[in-house]
Amino acid sequence: MQRRSMKDNQKRGEHRFGNASSLLDSSPDSHSPSFPSVSVCFPAYNEETTITEVLQEAHSLLSDSGLNYEILVCNDGSSDRTEEIIEGLARTIPRLRVFRHARNLGIRATFEHLYQEASLEFVFLNSTDRQWKTSLLFEMLRLTKDWDVIVASRKDKNYGPVRKVVSWGFNAIPPLLFGVRTFDAGAVKLVRREIIERFPIVSQSPFSEAERLIRAARAGYLITQCQVEVARRETGKARA
Repeated sequence: MQRRSMKDNQKRGEHRFGNASSLLDSSPDSHSPSFPSVSVCFPAYNEETTITEVLQEAHSLLSDSGLNYEILVCNDGSSDRTEEIIEGLARTIPRLRVFRHARNLGIRATFEHLYQEASLEFVFLNSTDRQWKTSLLFEMLRLTKDWDVIVASRKDKNYGPVRKVVSWGFNAIPPLLFGVRTFDAGAVKLVRREIIERFPIVSQSPFSEAERLIRAARAGYLITQCQVEVARRETGKARA
Protein backbone atom coordinates (compact mmCIF):
# COMPACT_ATOMS: atom_id res chain seq x y z
CA MET A 1 0.00 0.00 0.00
CA GLN A 2 1.48 3.38 -0.96
CA ARG A 3 0.44 6.67 0.61
CA ARG A 4 1.58 10.10 -0.52
CA SER A 5 3.29 10.84 2.81
CA MET A 6 5.12 7.51 2.75
CA LYS A 7 6.22 7.99 -0.86
CA ASP A 8 7.56 11.49 -0.19
CA ASN A 9 9.29 10.21 2.92
CA GLN A 10 11.06 7.48 0.97
CA LYS A 11 12.25 9.98 -1.65
CA ARG A 12 13.93 12.03 1.07
CA GLY A 13 15.46 8.92 2.61
CA GLU A 14 14.20 10.05 6.01
CA HIS A 15 11.79 8.81 8.70
CA ARG A 16 9.18 11.14 10.11
CA PHE A 17 8.44 11.09 13.83
CA GLY A 18 6.68 13.51 16.11
CA ASN A 19 4.40 14.27 19.02
CA ALA A 20 0.83 14.27 17.74
CA SER A 21 -0.84 15.83 20.78
CA SER A 22 -1.11 19.20 19.03
CA LEU A 23 -3.11 17.63 16.21
CA LEU A 24 -5.98 16.32 18.28
CA ASP A 25 -8.07 19.47 18.60
CA SER A 26 -8.21 20.09 14.86
CA SER A 27 -8.92 16.51 13.83
CA PRO A 28 -12.32 15.32 12.53
CA ASP A 29 -14.99 13.93 14.80
CA SER A 30 -14.35 10.38 15.98
CA HIS A 31 -17.63 9.17 14.52
CA SER A 32 -16.64 10.19 10.98
CA PRO A 33 -17.34 7.45 8.40
CA SER A 34 -13.91 8.24 6.90
CA PHE A 35 -12.14 6.54 9.78
CA PRO A 36 -10.49 3.19 9.03
CA SER A 37 -11.85 -0.09 10.31
CA VAL A 38 -10.24 -1.36 13.51
CA SER A 39 -9.67 -4.63 15.34
CA VAL A 40 -9.72 -3.93 19.08
CA CYS A 41 -7.68 -6.62 20.86
CA PHE A 42 -7.41 -7.65 24.51
CA PRO A 43 -4.97 -10.17 25.99
CA ALA A 44 -6.27 -11.59 29.28
CA TYR A 45 -4.62 -13.52 32.07
CA ASN A 46 -6.32 -13.91 35.47
CA GLU A 47 -8.41 -10.76 35.02
CA GLU A 48 -11.69 -12.00 36.54
CA THR A 49 -12.17 -8.77 38.51
CA THR A 50 -11.87 -6.45 35.49
CA ILE A 51 -12.65 -8.39 32.31
CA THR A 52 -16.44 -7.87 32.39
CA GLU A 53 -16.20 -4.11 32.79
CA VAL A 54 -13.47 -3.79 30.16
CA LEU A 55 -15.28 -5.76 27.45
CA GLN A 56 -18.69 -4.27 28.16
CA GLU A 57 -17.22 -0.77 28.06
CA ALA A 58 -15.49 -1.52 24.75
CA HIS A 59 -18.74 -2.87 23.30
CA SER A 60 -20.69 0.18 24.44
CA LEU A 61 -18.17 2.67 23.07
CA LEU A 62 -17.65 0.93 19.75
CA SER A 63 -21.27 0.02 19.02
CA ASP A 64 -22.22 3.70 19.36
CA SER A 65 -19.27 5.00 17.35
CA GLY A 66 -20.25 4.25 13.77
CA LEU A 67 -16.91 2.51 13.22
CA ASN A 68 -16.42 -0.74 11.37
CA TYR A 69 -14.88 -2.78 14.20
CA GLU A 70 -14.38 -6.15 15.81
CA ILE A 71 -13.40 -7.03 19.40
CA LEU A 72 -10.91 -9.84 19.99
CA VAL A 73 -9.96 -11.29 23.36
CA CYS A 74 -7.45 -14.08 24.03
CA ASN A 75 -7.47 -15.88 27.36
CA ASP A 76 -3.87 -16.90 28.00
CA GLY A 77 -4.44 -19.99 30.16
CA SER A 78 -5.98 -18.17 33.11
CA SER A 79 -6.33 -20.14 36.34
CA ASP A 80 -9.22 -18.06 37.69
CA ARG A 81 -12.73 -17.47 36.27
CA THR A 82 -11.54 -15.33 33.34
CA GLU A 83 -12.42 -17.92 30.67
CA GLU A 84 -15.86 -18.62 32.14
CA ILE A 85 -16.63 -14.89 32.21
CA ILE A 86 -15.44 -14.33 28.65
CA GLU A 87 -17.53 -17.22 27.35
CA GLY A 88 -20.60 -15.72 29.01
CA LEU A 89 -19.91 -12.29 27.52
CA ALA A 90 -19.44 -13.81 24.06
CA ARG A 91 -23.09 -14.85 24.12
CA THR A 92 -24.26 -11.26 24.65
CA ILE A 93 -21.69 -9.04 22.90
CA PRO A 94 -21.90 -8.94 19.09
CA ARG A 95 -18.62 -8.80 17.14
CA LEU A 96 -16.70 -10.34 20.05
CA ARG A 97 -14.30 -13.07 18.90
CA VAL A 98 -12.79 -15.29 21.59
CA PHE A 99 -9.50 -17.21 21.52
CA ARG A 100 -7.86 -19.26 24.23
CA HIS A 101 -4.60 -20.93 25.17
CA ALA A 102 -4.81 -24.23 27.02
CA ARG A 103 -1.82 -23.14 29.09
CA ASN A 104 -0.16 -19.84 29.84
CA LEU A 105 2.12 -18.90 26.92
CA GLY A 106 3.05 -15.40 28.06
CA ILE A 107 2.17 -11.92 26.94
CA ARG A 108 4.32 -11.86 23.79
CA ALA A 109 2.72 -15.03 22.39
CA THR A 110 -0.72 -13.68 23.23
CA PHE A 111 0.00 -10.37 21.49
CA GLU A 112 1.16 -12.20 18.37
CA HIS A 113 -1.89 -14.49 18.39
CA LEU A 114 -4.21 -11.48 18.51
CA TYR A 115 -2.25 -9.68 15.80
CA GLN A 116 -2.56 -12.69 13.50
CA GLU A 117 -6.30 -13.08 14.11
CA ALA A 118 -7.11 -9.39 13.54
CA SER A 119 -8.80 -8.85 10.18
CA LEU A 120 -9.43 -5.11 9.81
CA GLU A 121 -7.31 -2.19 8.59
CA PHE A 122 -5.86 -1.08 11.93
CA VAL A 123 -5.14 -3.07 15.09
CA PHE A 124 -5.60 -1.53 18.53
CA LEU A 125 -4.01 -3.61 21.28
CA ASN A 126 -5.26 -2.71 24.76
CA SER A 127 -5.07 -4.40 28.18
CA THR A 128 -7.78 -5.82 30.45
CA ASP A 129 -6.39 -4.51 33.74
CA ARG A 130 -8.08 -1.08 33.54
CA GLN A 131 -4.85 0.87 33.14
CA TRP A 132 -5.78 2.08 29.66
CA LYS A 133 -9.18 3.42 28.65
CA THR A 134 -10.56 2.08 25.40
CA SER A 135 -11.88 5.58 24.70
CA LEU A 136 -8.35 6.77 23.88
CA LEU A 137 -8.75 4.82 20.63
CA PHE A 138 -10.85 7.68 19.26
CA GLU A 139 -8.07 10.21 19.86
CA MET A 140 -5.62 7.93 18.09
CA LEU A 141 -7.92 7.24 15.11
CA ARG A 142 -7.90 10.95 14.30
CA LEU A 143 -4.22 10.61 13.45
CA THR A 144 -4.41 7.69 11.02
CA LYS A 145 -4.74 9.99 8.03
CA ASP A 146 -1.09 10.96 8.45
CA TRP A 147 0.47 8.20 10.54
CA ASP A 148 0.76 4.42 10.29
CA VAL A 149 1.54 3.71 13.95
CA ILE A 150 0.32 5.77 16.91
CA VAL A 151 1.88 4.93 20.27
CA ALA A 152 -0.07 5.89 23.41
CA SER A 153 3.03 6.83 25.38
CA ARG A 154 2.56 7.12 29.12
CA LYS A 155 3.14 10.45 30.85
CA ASP A 156 3.76 8.62 34.12
CA LYS A 157 4.44 4.87 34.09
CA ASN A 158 3.89 4.41 37.84
CA TYR A 159 7.05 2.30 37.97
CA GLY A 160 9.50 1.77 40.81
CA PRO A 161 13.04 3.20 40.46
CA VAL A 162 14.61 0.02 39.04
CA ARG A 163 11.90 -0.60 36.47
CA LYS A 164 12.01 3.05 35.40
CA VAL A 165 15.71 2.66 34.60
CA VAL A 166 15.04 -0.56 32.66
CA SER A 167 12.20 1.09 30.73
CA TRP A 168 14.36 4.11 29.92
CA GLY A 169 17.09 1.85 28.55
CA PHE A 170 14.59 -0.19 26.56
CA ASN A 171 13.38 2.94 24.75
CA ALA A 172 16.83 4.54 24.45
CA ILE A 173 18.40 1.63 22.54
CA PRO A 174 16.44 1.88 19.23
CA PRO A 175 17.48 5.50 18.47
CA LEU A 176 21.11 4.75 19.37
CA LEU A 177 21.47 1.47 17.45
CA PHE A 178 18.90 1.79 14.68
CA GLY A 179 18.20 5.50 14.32
CA VAL A 180 14.52 4.91 15.09
CA ARG A 181 12.56 6.47 17.92
CA THR A 182 10.00 3.99 19.23
CA PHE A 183 8.64 6.30 21.94
CA ASP A 184 7.05 3.95 24.50
CA ALA A 185 7.26 0.65 22.60
CA GLY A 186 5.57 -1.45 25.29
CA ALA A 187 2.55 0.82 25.51
CA VAL A 188 -0.88 0.52 23.90
CA LYS A 189 -0.67 1.33 20.21
CA LEU A 190 -2.70 1.58 17.03
CA VAL A 191 -0.94 -0.14 14.11
CA ARG A 192 -1.74 -0.45 10.44
CA ARG A 193 -2.34 -4.20 9.99
CA GLU A 194 -0.27 -4.44 6.83
CA ILE A 195 2.80 -3.68 8.99
CA ILE A 196 2.09 -6.78 11.09
CA GLU A 197 1.65 -8.90 7.97
CA ARG A 198 4.69 -7.49 6.21
CA PHE A 199 7.33 -7.83 8.94
CA PRO A 200 7.75 -11.22 10.65
CA ILE A 201 9.26 -10.72 14.11
CA VAL A 202 12.50 -12.47 15.07
CA SER A 203 12.72 -11.46 18.74
CA GLN A 204 11.28 -13.91 21.26
CA SER A 205 11.29 -11.33 24.07
CA PRO A 206 9.24 -8.21 24.90
CA PHE A 207 11.64 -6.39 22.51
CA SER A 208 9.45 -7.76 19.71
CA GLU A 209 7.21 -4.69 19.99
CA ALA A 210 10.20 -2.39 19.45
CA GLU A 211 11.46 -4.63 16.64
CA ARG A 212 8.19 -4.24 14.77
CA LEU A 213 8.37 -0.44 15.04
CA ILE A 214 12.02 -0.40 13.93
CA ARG A 215 11.30 -2.53 10.88
CA ALA A 216 8.27 -0.41 9.97
CA ALA A 217 10.09 2.89 10.35
CA ARG A 218 13.08 1.76 8.30
CA ALA A 219 10.67 0.74 5.52
CA GLY A 220 9.18 4.24 5.47
CA TYR A 221 6.08 3.86 7.62
CA LEU A 222 5.29 6.86 9.80
CA ILE A 223 5.26 6.64 13.61
CA THR A 224 4.11 9.18 16.18
CA GLN A 225 3.07 9.30 19.81
CA CYS A 226 -0.03 10.47 21.64
CA GLN A 227 0.79 11.09 25.30
CA VAL A 228 -1.85 9.83 27.72
CA GLU A 229 -2.49 9.40 31.43
CA VAL A 230 -2.85 5.81 32.63
CA ALA A 231 -4.25 4.39 35.84
CA ARG A 232 -2.19 2.42 38.31
CA ARG A 233 -2.67 -1.34 37.98
CA GLU A 234 -4.77 -2.54 40.91
CA THR A 235 -5.22 -6.24 40.14
CA GLY A 236 -3.00 -9.06 38.91
CA LYS A 237 0.59 -8.31 38.00
CA ALA A 238 2.55 -7.21 34.98
CA ARG A 239 4.01 -10.00 32.84
CA ALA A 240 6.96 -10.25 30.50
